[in-house]
Amino acid sequence: MELWIALIGTCTAVITIALTNYYAKRNQLKFEERKLKEQYYTTFIEAVSNSVISNHAEQTRDALADAQNKLLLVGSPEVVKDLMVFHDYVKPSATNFTVEKHDELLTALLKSMRKDLFSNKDSNKNYPTIHLTGKSNSRK
Repeated sequence: MELWIALIGTCTAVITIALTNYYAKRNQLKFEERKLKEQYYTTFIEAVSNSVISNHAEQTRDALADAQNKLLLVGSPEVVKDLMVFHDYVKPSATNFTVEKHDELLTALLKSMRKDLFSNKDSNKNYPTIHLTGKSNSRK
């Protein structure tokens, strides 16, 4: 009988340790994925912001293209969909550009990024239509 109690105690301890390690590792991987997405999302926003001031200089277009292509790898399906809609609207060959439509599409993209980053369903509640402000190169 004592052998059975010891065996059950040992099995319980092993299972508890295994489950604890599994969930700790899973949480660590989720955290690292979120940090990577956050880094890529902020890099993209910075590239969009820089393109406002530089009037689409070649170096700025390249940085924007690199940032966008990285989002294709890490973004959720909703982020990628909204990114492609935004890209199709702002690409140089696009026609009928309006600031209002640009801001609407950019807001939708940022909302999908926020939804991807934050598990809180209310993270976009009352989120206004936004526009980015570029920064001058002299301040970098």
